[in-house]
Amino acid sequence: MENLEDSFESDPNYPPSSTLNKTLEEKTIQFLKTQKESQHTIPSESYKSEELQMDDDSKFFGQTKDGQANGNGKLWLKNGDYYEGDFFNNYMHGKGIYNYKNGPIFEGQFLYNKPDGYGVESWPDGSLYEGYFKEGKKCGKGCYKWYQGCVYVGEWKNNKIHGNGRYDWPDGRSYSGSWVNNQMHGRGKYIWSDGKCYDGEYQNDRKQGFGIFYWPDCKQYQGQWKDGKQHGKGIMLYPDGKKRVGQWEYGKLIKYSEDDNIQIIPDNWLQQ
Repeated sequence: MENLEDSFESDPNYPPSSTLNKTLEEKTIQFLKTQKESQHTIPSESYKSEELQMDDDSKFFGQTKDGQANGNGKLWLKNGDYYEGDFFNNYMHGKGIYNYKNGPIFEGQFLYNKPDGYGVESWPDGSLYEGYFKEGKKCGKGCYKWYQGCVYVGEWKNNKIHGNGRYDWPDGRSYSGSWVNNQMHGRGKYIWSDGKCYDGEYQNDRKQGFGIFYWPDCKQYQGQWKDGKQHGKGIMLYPDGKKRVGQWEYGKLIKYSEDDNIQIIPDNWLQQ
């Protein structure tokens, strides 16, 4: 019996080659159209341009009102970071561009000093995230393109891949399904570049629970998995129509069963 390579599913770089999905694109277009409407606007007669020394020793130059940064301006932070964009009562608030001294450039929406809403985060190495933020963290739908060529399109939570999404590697592998805290977790489909495919349950990046493994030659295994290997009851289906029911332990066939009519696929599997 052919053992399966669960090592293919581990990638320390953790990042697919796809583009933003239609929903994200539509939301992005709508966001750009409404930028001017959503920003705080201050009548020209109510502000003036001046330089301010902030409480944290940052320096501001731009539009002010009542002694506070209000409107458009520039902020030089003590740590070397630089921001240019909209302000509201000394907060970075509205649309702006934030340049980290030794990190990425963020362009998008700010809410009380934190990225919040749609934005684009680009890194010096060429990596790029385009999507949504909440309270300074990636949250909601987004697309991250790593400089190595990997791309993830899907849901995020607290700066981590979390929810449903698709992850593609530059060598042709892909995973579509459920994620929890940057790991494949829940049901998903993993496809290898040589045509092999696993459709089943994952826990912490490993096959765990029920799953079906397909070979390019039309061989098929249906059954239980543990720690990335066949473990428990399973059925091998062969291209000539034969099938064998057996018991596996950590990828090794222990014994065959005489009962070929045993039910392996869970009742609710096809509805998922």
